[in-house]
Amino acid sequence: MGVGREPLWEVQWHSSRGGKVRRWLLTRSGVRRFWVAAACVLVVVLAIFCLLPFGVHGLLTGFTLEAANVENRGLRKRGEELREQAAQLAENLHDEIQRARRLAWVVGGRREEWQTPNQEPPAFEPFDETGLSWLVASTARLKDLEEVLVNAAASTPCPLAALPTGPPLDPSRAVPVALFGWRVSPFTGKEEAHHGATLAAAEGTLVRATGAGTVRFAGAVRERRSNEWTRFGTLVVVDNGGGVYVVFAHLRETFVRRGQEVKRGDRIGSVGASGWTRVPALYLEIRWPREGVSRPLDPALFQLFMPLANLDTRLAEPDGGLPDDFARLERLPGGRG
Repeated sequence: MGVGREPLWEVQWHSSRGGKVRRWLLTRSGVRRFWVAAACVLVVVLAIFCLLPFGVHGLLTGFTLEAANVENRGLRKRGEELREQAAQLAENLHDEIQRARRLAWVVGGRREEWQTPNQEPPAFEPFDETGLSWLVASTARLKDLEEVLVNAAASTPCPLAALPTGPPLDPSRAVPVALFGWRVSPFTGKEEAHHGATLAAAEGTLVRATGAGTVRFAGAVRERRSNEWTRFGTLVVVDNGGGVYVVFAHLRETFVRRGQEVKRGDRIGSVGASGWTRVPALYLEIRWPREGVSRPLDPALFQLFMPLANLDTRLAEPDGGLPDDFARLERLPGGRG
């Protein structure tokens, strides 16, 4: 037996029951193996304790970065939503100013208020200086236009209650199919002047007076000789006073009679398909005193629910430069100019 295998200690186990004696011998080589194993375990434990902070830090850092990324994505999404809301509010404010400019023109407000174009909303960014400046300026202008509308009365050709600004149809049930201006006739295929607006609606839909006035004609023009009014079918003409007239045509029936007084919102008829129309619709024509003549102007200037693509052009030329080939009121039975 080598030196390394010589026993250094001997451990014996004697059972109290007198059984077999158990013996354990501890040699030099065993002691060396024990210390080598203990050293290896110690090294492993020390390595674990040294690396543990880095692992925990990395784990915590990973959680922190992921949380920050999630929060950043949420903030970016909220920022986009705020940007869209701000842009929509700016667009709504711009539309309100455009509508106020129309009314300012109708009531004869200051020319510089309704004639000066409104600046288009900028590419809006939340807390952007340009956007905020536009909002402040536009809000101030809307307030100025509000004062014009509140103080206006003396410049209108007819009383405020008679202004043809009330919707003749429920806006949610009216579809503009032919606006004021030049169009191709669905009957002749030729370009012609369209002196009013045609609003498609379900047959029988109630038609209401746009302003207070006196009915000058109600019914259909039936004459043997040619008369330009026959193509309008059943119609009602309301005299709002001061040279302001409103024509409601293509009606199915009328609920008023000649000489009757009406107020804004009163029932005057129902939508039909009489005269020259292919679908049930209401033809609306508003005549306004201009250069000594009551001539058709764009109804969208008065009817704010109707679209008006180029307001600045229309305010400068409300009659659209259309020729004077519109039907004359004196051609109506019992009519006068």
